[in-house]
Amino acid sequence: MNYENKASDYYSNIRYDVLGLLDHKKTNLKVLEIGAAYGETLFYLKEKGIAGEVVGVDIFEDIKNKENYKKLDRFIFGNIEVLDFPEYENYFDLILLPDVLEHLIEPKIVLKKAHQFLKKDGEIIVSMPNIRHYSAFVKIFLKGDFKYEESGIFDYTHRRFYCRKNIKELIESADFKTINEVSSIRNYKGKSIVKIVNIVTFRLFEEFFSTQYFFKAKKI
Repeated sequence: MNYENKASDYYSNIRYDVLGLLDHKKTNLKVLEIGAAYGETLFYLKEKGIAGEVVGVDIFEDIKNKENYKKLDRFIFGNIEVLDFPEYENYFDLILLPDVLEHLIEPKIVLKKAHQFLKKDGEIIVSMPNIRHYSAFVKIFLKGDFKYEESGIFDYTHRRFYCRKNIKELIESADFKTINEVSSIRNYKGKSIVKIVNIVTFRLFEEFFSTQYFFKAKKI
């Protein structure tokens, strides 16, 4: 997959939506982020004292914009599907996988690695796009168009597509137990018409309104 043509703002943002599932009472955590981009989220956790050690992994190294990278304890570039870190076995308290698994050939392999890297009571937080969103229905079934895009559900670097049910099944197939799941609508802090409609309809159509799902799971 070619990540070089991605705009720099694709990599530079703090994932507050993912961190919404974090227990902010915990401090000095050892945190690994797979798909760390420029390391913005990890750097934020370190600055806030939530993390004591932060390690980032990303498949793409942006040589042209090296100044954008945040200072982490360690930054590793390469394909997580083939990389291995035996020194980190049973090491991390928390592993973040923000919109990563859908880019992989074998996402379960990476989840198994995450399982190995976590401490006994460790947790993972995963976010993934939801192909059941109504925009996918409009695009594919009404317009007859499966054109890939720069970002979003039809990001051209996506290899796999999932509904909420399938995301949960994937995570739990790698010996994790889901302890929390939130849709992008309920995770959104602002006001929106879609959010109001979702509440009025008792969340009956929530999966059609949600562009993403966020899962927190613990190691078993």
